[in-house]
Amino acid sequence: MKNCYKCNVKINSNISKCPLCNSKLEGSGKYESVFPIIPNVYVRHKFYLKLLLFISILGCLICAIINYLISNKISWSCFVVAGIISFWITLIVGIKQRNNFIRLLFAEAILILIASIIWDYFTGWHYWSITYVLPFLCMAYITTLFFLRIFLKNIFRDYIIYFYINSLIGLTPLYFLLKDLVLVKWPSVICINVSIFSILILATFNHKQMIREIERRLHI
Repeated sequence: MKNCYKCNVKINSNISKCPLCNSKLEGSGKYESVFPIIPNVYVRHKFYLKLLLFISILGCLICAIINYLISNKISWSCFVVAGIISFWITLIVGIKQRNNFIRLLFAEAILILIASIIWDYFTGWHYWSITYVLPFLCMAYITTLFFLRIFLKNIFRDYIIYFYINSLIGLTPLYFLLKDLVLVKWPSVICINVSIFSILILATFNHKQMIREIERRLHI
């Protein structure tokens, strides 16, 4: 039995400090912990994380091999590797900070978009950033938030404004289409339609939540 002389209590546990005053306990003996051991998310989903890691590594290797066999150099496969690394960073940070996960996704999408445009500009401006990255990034984010809206309704209400902002960003390919700046039009066309559809869905089913969120942020 361990003793805390400050609180004058006896504790039958293997903890080293008093749960009342945090003082060091005195005494010895082998005890079982009175607190249950709760496995973290990494332990609970260990198999799936290992499987996902295996698929990620295998995907990187396959893309690199195909890229080398076709063009005798490593070029576009670097984007695949960068995307997979970005996915894992997002996953790990999202697990640790679940309450800020949607905000994290939005910030990451914006950073990837800005970095892609800068990269495209300084490598000769081949328009791949606005032809492929912009529409596919917006569609991926909208799709992710759509499923989060279904399964995480309570969390989604606090971040609905990010859904609206991203849907509006998804309409920007319309400008590049009208200016005839994109070489391949179908990604932009699909992105515009997905963005319009998401705005209509939000305006129809979530307009009250959006108004409340704007009032909360603007302190109206």
